[in-house]
Order: sequence, then structure tokens, then C-alpha cells
Amino acid sequence: MALVVVIVAMTVIDVLLAVRVHAGPSPDAGRAESVTRDVGRLFSVVHESEEGRHLLGSAAGTAPVPEVHADRALVLGDAITRETAALGLVSEGTALHSALATWVVNPAAGIQPLLTTTDRLAAALDARKARARHAAETAQNTLFALHCVFVAALFVLLGGLVWTLWRRIVRPLADLEARLGSTASDAAALSPPTTRGWVGGVWSEAERTLLLLKQSRHRATQADRALRTDAATSLGLRRILTAQHSPGPGVDAHGELMAAEGLIAGDFFDTLTLSDGTTALVQGDIAGHGVDAGLLAVQTKSAVLSALRLSLDPRTAAAAAWSMLSTEDERFTTLVIAVLDPGRGRLRWLNAGHEFARVRRADGTVEELSPTGPVIGSFVTAPEGTWEVVTTTLSPGDLVLLATDGLTEARDADGAMLGEQAVTALLAGAGPDPRKTVRRLHVAAQRHGTDWERDDVTVLAATLTAP
Repeated sequence: MALVVVIVAMTVIDVLLAVRVHAGPSPDAGRAESVTRDVGRLFSVVHESEEGRHLLGSAAGTAPVPEVHADRALVLGDAITRETAALGLVSEGTALHSALATWVVNPAAGIQPLLTTTDRLAAALDARKARARHAAETAQNTLFALHCVFVAALFVLLGGLVWTLWRRIVRPLADLEARLGSTASDAAALSPPTTRGWVGGVWSEAERTLLLLKQSRHRATQADRALRTDAATSLGLRRILTAQHSPGPGVDAHGELMAAEGLIAGDFFDTLTLSDGTTALVQGDIAGHGVDAGLLAVQTKSAVLSALRLSLDPRTAAAAAWSMLSTEDERFTTLVIAVLDPGRGRLRWLNAGHEFARVRRADGTVEELSPTGPVIGSFVTAPEGTWEVVTTTLSPGDLVLLATDGLTEARDADGAMLGEQAVTALLAGAGPDPRKTVRRLHVAAQRHGTDWERDDVTVLAATLTAP
């Protein structure tokens, strides 16, 4: 913008100088020409008067100048005097006027003095005209030089303007076209641009990119909706996996699940009040973790709970879990079902390969609820008679604790696992409160393992309340 202003300003100045030089002759030059014309008229009058007097012969030698000639001559002399005074030729004009007055009064003296003064005035006028011509030539030369300077400056400024336009507009537009083309080239469904020219090409590439952005926005909107749906689904699945029904009378229970990935885990647990008033503790660990394991865990948990509600028999519940996994070649699950019967002071359990199931007695001793059958998977050909149910006593103050292998396999920086012995020792030193015990074991896993999140960690505890 500044370059444009400078170019316009220089052009205006150049035009004004040209107008100034070519405006025509100066007032002094006009006066000089007027004096020259008046001198010519004056001598026409003088010669006319002299010729008339010569025609009269010698008798007219002393005759005065005719009045008409004298008046015209004096008028012209006054005009010449004024013009020469304006030109600064006062002495020349005064001398001419004086010689003219002498001639009018005494024409016998002749016109020689008048011619002499006229020659002096003519010489002064010629000198003035020569100076005027020299000044005009100088002005012309100056104007030509200024024209050359202005033209050179305009070329330089125009070159700068062109370079600026190239650097700030043309080249960025070309780069933009290339980048837009590169961006839009990822969209195979978009047709190539048909508009030619760098401005049209940029416009065409911009339209293609805009279409690509619209398509990307649509896909992003769909992805956002999918994420919202997936988030709601994940939350729903986690609620199913971690749902705890209220335990039956005389039982206090609490469980917590920490997923290795996101919200969904391959572990599941629940407490369930059975129709006979007893309380079933259920815990399972599907091999692996993440969404696939979580979905299978939801199905398995639902099958186990439904079977317990219908039959009250842990063996039937294990068979229901097997039905969910019988077609899974790479997935299997551990399962432990512990039924607490406060009325009889009895604990019955089924342990299908579950790693950590213990009873902490009120005196601090810890007993293992040992496996009563293999893990559940497609390698089990028939569920009938595969898993047994074992019974032991249970008294107020005793604590039943179930945990998945993510607890015992938490590893430190050297790769050493927390292990069953450490967890058993922590359990022996815990009190009968299920919530405090679950929290204590989770904290121990976090403190010990730098990669304790490598697997899901689930702990479920229950105790008989005082009658």
C-alpha cells in the first residue's frame, strides 16, 4: 500500500512540473514582445511622418511633426516606457521616450538619436529574450532529467511492488494451492480440480479441501456419537461386572474391582441372597482383559447368577458358566462360589481353579479354600461331576476373602511378584471389617507393583455379623 501511494505521489509531481514548464511564455517574455511590436509601430509612425515632410521639400525642413503623428508617437512612447519599466529597462525606456519627445518638438534634429536609443533598447530586449530562452532550455533539460529520474524511480518502485506481490500474494497462493492439493489428495472420492490458472487453481483446491473438511466433520461427528455410545456401553458393562446385591441376613460383604484397561475388566464379582436366606459370594476371572474379556465376563456372570437363583447349587452355576465358554477356544475362566449360611454356621464353596480363596479365622489363622475342580473352558468335555462342593464351619468374626490373580501377581521394578504368602500375611493381620480388608489389599498391590495395572485386580470379602 505504501508503494502505491509513493508511485501516485511521484506521478502527480511529475505532471505538475511538466505543466509548469509547458504553461507558455512568462509575463516578462510577453512584455518584451509587446515592446518590440510597439517600437515597430513607433518607427512606422516616424517614417510615415518623415516621408510626408520630405515630400514637402526644403521648405518643410523646419515644419513640425503633424499633430496626428505626434500624438500616436507619444502614446506609443508612453506604452513603451511603461513596459520597459516593468521589464527593469528603465534607462533604455526613458532614453527612448526622451529622444522621441525631442524629435516631436524638433524634427529638424533628425531621427538619429531616436534610432540610437532604439538600438540600445533592442539590444537590451534581445539580451532579455536570450536569457529567457536559456532559462526555458534549462527548464526543459531539468524536466527531461526529472522525467528520467521519475521513470527510473517508478521502474524501481514497480519492481518492488511486483516483488512484494509475488512474495506476499502469488507465492503464498501457490504454496496454499499445493498444500490444499496435498490435503485434498487423501480423499480418493474427490474429483481433481478443473479450473486452470493459479487463482482459479487455488479456488478449486479450496473447494475440494472444504468438501474434504465437511466429510471429515461428518465422520468426526459420527465418531463422537460412537464414542458417546461406547462410553455409555462401557459404563453399563462395568456396572454389571461390579454390581453387588445386598447380602442376606447376618452377612456383611464388600468388593472392589480395578480394571487394567479403561472401565471394562475380565473380572466379575457379586453377592447374592439366595431363596433359602443364605448369601452366595461369586467371583470369576476371564483370561485376558479389555473389552472382549469384559463382554464374556458379563455373559458368564449373568449365567452364574441365573443358575444360582434357580437351583441354589454351585455345581449347576459352574455348568452354566461352562455353557458360555464351551465354544471359546482361547478363553477360559476361573470361578469361585462361596455360600455363607449364618444360621448353620457353615460355609460351602466350589473353586474352579481360582487362585486365591481364603478364610481368615477370628484368631488370625488363614485357611485356603482349595480348588474343587479345574478351570472352566472348552477343554472340559462334560460339566457333570467335574466340580465338587466342599463344606467347612464359619463363625462370627471369620472373614471369607476372594481375590483374582492380579493381586498376587503385582510385580515390582525387579519383576518380583507380591505373591500368595505376602497377601496371606496381610490378610492374617487384617481385622474382620470387609471394607478395610479390601482397601488394605488394594493399597498393598499399588505400593508393591510398578506394573500392577498389567491385570485386573478384584477383591471380595464377607464376614458373619454378630447375632
